Amino acid sequence: MLTIAYVGLSLISGLMGCLLIILTLFFEKNKKRARILLIWACLFLAASFATTESAFWYEGYNIFELVLNLGMPLIVYFGIWFAFIIWIFEARKERKTWIILFILLVITVLIAMNCMDCIRF
Repeated sequence: MLTIAYVGLSLISGLMGCLLIILTLFFEKNKKRARILLIWACLFLAASFATTESAFWYEGYNIFELVLNLGMPLIVYFGIWFAFIIWIFEARKERKTWIILFILLVITVLIAMNCMDCIRF
């Protein structure tokens, strides 16, 4: 039952992330507001991934092993999302922001891969 709740939260946060990305299109002239919305969208997408990872963890799977063992489909899925986020930030000339978010993501993934209990919430 807990897994279903995590999957629901993952879907909601993923949809919210996508809606925030779409909402930034309306604030193209206000760069500060668009940057804030993009950062929130990235955080919602990260929350979507984290809740998905938690749902897999409660079922006894390590999502990092699944991504690396199943190969192409999941790697391409995550690669496309990362490329899309980088492209959006580069189009708005916010290179520093996406580099900081990418470094935080790498640190979080390294912690998650080495200590599965450290990322539970």
